[in-house]
Amino acid sequence: MRRTRYILLAILCLAIVGGSLYGYYGYSPAPPHPNLSSKLHEGSISIDGRERHYTFYVPANIGDDPALVFILHGSLQSVNDIRKFTAYEFERLADEHSFILVYPAGYKNNWNDCRATASYPARKENINDIKFISTLISEFHQRLGSDTAKTFIAGYSNGGHLGFRFAMESPNSVAAIAAISASLPTPENLACTDSGAAVPVLIMNGTEDPINPYYGGQVTLFGFGDRGQVLSSVASAEYFAHKAGYHGAPSEIKHFPNVQRNDPTATKYYRWRDDKRPEVILYTITDGGHTIPQPVFRPPRILGASSIEINGPEEIWAFFARQIKNKNTPNNDAELGSNTDLTDALDNY
Repeated sequence: MRRTRYILLAILCLAIVGGSLYGYYGYSPAPPHPNLSSKLHEGSISIDGRERHYTFYVPANIGDDPALVFILHGSLQSVNDIRKFTAYEFERLADEHSFILVYPAGYKNNWNDCRATASYPARKENINDIKFISTLISEFHQRLGSDTAKTFIAGYSNGGHLGFRFAMESPNSVAAIAAISASLPTPENLACTDSGAAVPVLIMNGTEDPINPYYGGQVTLFGFGDRGQVLSSVASAEYFAHKAGYHGAPSEIKHFPNVQRNDPTATKYYRWRDDKRPEVILYTITDGGHTIPQPVFRPPRILGASSIEINGPEEIWAFFARQIKNKNTPNNDAELGSNTDLTDALDNY
């Protein structure tokens, strides 16, 4: 009887300790939902015999030839996870700036990116995620009138790596990509073939990232699931800068003022930019972790510190908006151009 009590007491203690550790390192309360002008829609499409799913948002005030922005979740995440991790900021920005927002769902919560060593399902089964996203680009252009010249991809972690794959293998299908908590694979770990064409690229990484090492090295999920070696964040940015035709140091270095006393991080960016070449920019979050900088959502502490002095989604949209040229020029290829047509198209989803 006494032994049974000891066992039960030990189990209770372990449960208390485990709950406390989860509460401190793993728990993250959901941020408040923004007040939006419209609602989210669900869609699905067949790609190579597999049904692929996506969630999308079309603001009520959408105009002609809107931009199309894809947000790609990280490994083991869902669409709802990435919405929470970005504090629903991209939905608020879509309302404010009148672009169409799409959250595709990865195959078994993963994307088939450029890392040869990775062993997750999308990679092992060679899922054609380039085809999935490219088909959605055509679908939204044909059904909702999005401008194919204003198509952007932003991805977090594994999603950022898929953004790199677009930048290397399908650069003509996107106007720019943004990768958060991701770095390019080293040559022996690179499974993609670079087309040679350059696109604008934004990289946003933390120097204390416990998963994707800022200074280069092995990527793992806290010691599990080897994704192979990656370049440093600086080398990753320089790769795209050199591809765009820049030589030497970046043209601009900016330090963000630390105005939040409780922010453990510091932020600066290095930017290569002129009027003749695609822009390349690296945001360095000193002491930042595997997180998306923004002031609203507190990610699980196990992922490291998160900057609250910059709003990552706002910075990313500002970067995308800079790439839009002649945005007031009508796109004669668009098959839809009025809110009446748009409403009819949404009703058919």
